[in-house]
Amino acid sequence: MMWAVLIARIYEVFPLLCPMCGGQMRLIAFITEGMQIRKIRDHIGVDSEPPHISPARGTPLWDDCSDAQADEGEHIEPDWDLAEQPAPDFEVDQRVNW
Repeated sequence: MMWAVLIARIYEVFPLLCPMCGGQMRLIAFITEGMQIRKIRDHIGVDSEPPHISPARGTPLWDDCSDAQADEGEHIEPDWDLAEQPAPDFEVDQRVNW
């Protein structure tokens, strides 16, 4: 039951109370097998695949410029066109569906 108290502290919602009627809920099972979880999520219409994660970006452009400035003693402007990020090829949805 300690996990329920921690969830309540973080999300300000007690997870063992029914959101419809306010009655007390009880756990009947913990499902830990990935294949079973995917089947249940597919059955209820929830996306069972994890969200796409964008690849990491490279080092900032100004890091390259500071190295060049230190070596040559001159001021070099970064090429800001290289900093432009391409649009992702998938829909980005930051919301969390519980």
